Amino acid sequence: MAGHTYFDFIVPAGSLTDTDKIAYGDFMIKAEVLGNPINQDSWISGPENGFRCDSSPKVHYHGCVYPDVISQFWLTATPDVSEEAEHVWKAQNQPALTLPPSGTPKKIPGSRASGEPLQRMVNAADKKANNDKSARYCRTYWGRGYSQNNTMQCDEYPFQSTYQGSAMGGAATSHFSVDVISTAHNRKAGEHLDKFYNDQRILDQDRFYVDVLRADGQPYGRGDAIPVGPAAPIEYPQCENSSMPEVKDVTTKSPPTDTFQNYARNTPDGWTGGDSTYSVTLPDGRRLWVFSDTFLGPLNSDGTRPTNAKLVNSTFVVQNGEQLTTITGGTKENPDAIMPPTEPGYWYWAGDAMLADINGTKYLQVMYQEYHRFGEGAWDWRFNRNVVATFSLDDLREPERIDQLPSSANVIWGSALLEASRSGDGYTYIYGLSDAPINKKMRVARVKGTDLSRVDGWQFFDMQEGSWMRDEREGAASLTGVANEYSVTPWNGGFVLISQDSTEAFSGKIRIWHSCNPYGPYASRVDHNLVYHMPEPGPYGSYGDGNIISYNAHVHPSLQQGDVWTLSYNVNSMDNRVSWDGAHYRDPGIYRPRFVSFRLEPS
Repeated sequence: MAGHTYFDFIVPAGSLTDTDKIAYGDFMIKAEVLGNPINQDSWISGPENGFRCDSSPKVHYHGCVYPDVISQFWLTATPDVSEEAEHVWKAQNQPALTLPPSGTPKKIPGSRASGEPLQRMVNAADKKANNDKSARYCRTYWGRGYSQNNTMQCDEYPFQSTYQGSAMGGAATSHFSVDVISTAHNRKAGEHLDKFYNDQRILDQDRFYVDVLRADGQPYGRGDAIPVGPAAPIEYPQCENSSMPEVKDVTTKSPPTDTFQNYARNTPDGWTGGDSTYSVTLPDGRRLWVFSDTFLGPLNSDGTRPTNAKLVNSTFVVQNGEQLTTITGGTKENPDAIMPPTEPGYWYWAGDAMLADINGTKYLQVMYQEYHRFGEGAWDWRFNRNVVATFSLDDLREPERIDQLPSSANVIWGSALLEASRSGDGYTYIYGLSDAPINKKMRVARVKGTDLSRVDGWQFFDMQEGSWMRDEREGAASLTGVANEYSVTPWNGGFVLISQDSTEAFSGKIRIWHSCNPYGPYASRVDHNLVYHMPEPGPYGSYGDGNIISYNAHVHPSLQQGDVWTLSYNVNSMDNRVSWDGAHYRDPGIYRPRFVSFRLEPS
């Protein structure tokens, strides 16, 4: 039969440690049956080091515990703490996917599976050190305005109140994770942790494990936090005009070619060359150019580039009529990228840009892809993740915030954007690709409205399923043959896609496709889909140099005038020598965009 026994004991007065009055005791229970002693082997002893009694103010009331027993904190993923639960689970089970990245494999303690418990830490200065370090990383990865008017907070795991936290656990980044989550979720999870500390009498240096449960008490899994399945059926409305586009009157060296050439020759410290070359019209009518890798001036008097010229990974150039102004990060004396590297060996490349209306205020949003160099070889780098940077129009030198975008399917998002104001159905369309050396494949996502950071509202195109899907990994590739940058633009009641042809390596061909919808299917007329043949690349190109390549062809709606369209593409050299006879130094004109105009008319 079951039962229980109460017994009294006396322990020494204990000692005072800071404010904790602590005493240790031990016991052994000898049992008798009807006055006859039981065999000594059946005596009941306490744990090897006895028990601990305390009257610590850290847990509000006095009591006793077995200090050698490692306690267990169960974080249950109820709706009010689901974001915290997701972060803790990801840190424990998918540490390589957490931020900040680490030069060595991440191993984050705390779960029973790790075998490494956490230890509570009560020193206020040490907790602040944890918080300060984590906050620096949150600002790096989510921007200076990551709190979004105090609705979001920087969350860290292991917890700030542990010796395994970001600062106390070591100088490296392999032992912790940071994320930006709802302030309400973060605070409620903190309340649960404080209650656990109180109920289990967790004092300074006491050990405990952390594990996550679903709201129904079952083991938690990654899929519990991600909505999956169809979001909406794909509809295919017919075009009002089904004619295919015909390219006419192609003109090279179109505006703003001379504007950029003159600026590069004369600027003391601004843009003298760059790639990507996206553009967006600002509310005041100025044009903003978005560049990735950018050389800054000045050039030498003979037009060559000095070998100490500054190269930064991302810049803006603002065009006001014929006047250009370069915007960088950093300072005037030490300019840096608009999106500076988060860690050594990492950098951002720019994607397309647009204006977003967020709570009645217009912002600039620019998509970026982060890449990571993992070796010394020319191609020893790989895609890491997608983000969108949101800039105040009053200060374009640094993003207000940086939001992580879907990246789990290894899709590079930001090849092109089609704003809700031009898509015809109230959705903003986000274009990307599944990358490959050749035969790159287009991917399509969409979100209602104009705020790209609303990742909970993203839907992913799957033509075969006939549905927009909720999870990025459920989307599917569609058109084969696009390049890393392309454009989708309304035309004649339908949409045209313009891209470099990727069905062959380093192709000089820029092609056009047509669809009745922003998402396709896209088709082209064989032998009538060539917009322009870039003349520069390859040993038989205009430079006569096998190191010269051309890429990133797309249309600029900001330059469109009636039926006259303008596209840009980039030219580069794989001769990366930093020397007077290196390609980028003897001829700075190589690394500048080319602008080509043309007319489109129905075939």
